[in-house]
Amino acid sequence: MPPKEKVSKVRVSDTAFEMTREYGFSSVTARKLAERLGCSTQPIFRAYENMDELRTDLFYMSTDYFLTRLLSKKTRTPAYMSLAMSYIEFAKKEKNLFELIASVDDFGTQTLAEFLKSEEGEQLLGKVSTASVPDTKRQELFTMFWMFVHGMASLIAGNRIECSDREIRTYITKAYEGFVSRI
Repeated sequence: MPPKEKVSKVRVSDTAFEMTREYGFSSVTARKLAERLGCSTQPIFRAYENMDELRTDLFYMSTDYFLTRLLSKKTRTPAYMSLAMSYIEFAKKEKNLFELIASVDDFGTQTLAEFLKSEEGEQLLGKVSTASVPDTKRQELFTMFWMFVHGMASLIAGNRIECSDREIRTYITKAYEGFVSRI
């Protein structure tokens, strides 16, 4: 019977996830990860062919972490505001995970249109639609709204703009109302 593996793939990815949260993925090296795990780099490369493969797993872990937090939150009224503020709060408090999620790298992810057809996507669509928006226009509204919110979150996370929560809410309300009026 082969000896039990001391450093599992789950342990490697969980430890790398925590390091990414603390320092950002660009600071996670095989050597630093091995040091944190208390092993050589061999178990890391037994679990992952290379650091790019680990980064892809971390992207999906970060996305799942965010979506789980977002969808489990109690919705404030209006729901679109809760969605937007949760995303911006995530960008502020989890800058390193947000940086990975917002990365322009292609991780083989779905397009926004494909994502909106998933169960999670349908839940998010429900958060931005109102009775005045026909079902056929929900996706268009969400896409416009999400581009605005994502841009705002990126600017705030990157320290490119400073806004109070009140200012953020005002901008979001104006953008949302403007999008709804154009649909």
